[in-house]
Amino acid sequence: MKIGIYGGSFNPVHNGHLNIVKYVLNELKLDKIIVIPVGRPSHKADNLELGALRIEMCKAAFENLHNVEVSDIETDKDKISYTINTLKKIIKIYGKKNDFYEIIGEDSAYHFKEWKNYEEILQLSKVVVLRRKGYIGEIQHENMIYLESPFFNVSSTEIREKIKNKIDITNLVPKKVKKIIEKNNLYK
Repeated sequence: MKIGIYGGSFNPVHNGHLNIVKYVLNELKLDKIIVIPVGRPSHKADNLELGALRIEMCKAAFENLHNVEVSDIETDKDKISYTINTLKKIIKIYGKKNDFYEIIGEDSAYHFKEWKNYEEILQLSKVVVLRRKGYIGEIQHENMIYLESPFFNVSSTEIREKIKNKIDITNLVPKKVKKIIEKNNLYK
């Protein structure tokens, strides 16, 4: 099986994330993508909404894609999340006989050499890099796959700012995600 692993803050999950998952599934002919909201990020300030709420939003966002699974493998931990540790857990769950594809944005690829055990990540999986405006991934490796993906010009930061400033986000997030944000009074 070809299994994609798509980690991120998903704070909140938005239509760009949804489009990326559909695009990568189709482009690389993956059997499944596991969406993993980060617990405590290793590389940025922890200003995340509760893991349970981000899991709920992701499940709502991806519910109509039968080959997408949302995992709480990181959000149920209070430790810093490192990609290498999560990758090893996923490999243990699904078995080494499968092919694993870590999906990252080019902004992350730009700093990939700073990731904990990045060389081991490249041994255990392929790293799929989605092009992002303003960045150029610096690592060339046989297991790095750069996709000339369409730019999905929306960010969670932008959405949080719009919510804070009472600007409508209807076209930026799935309907059910918007309802969860409103119901829980998030990002105000």
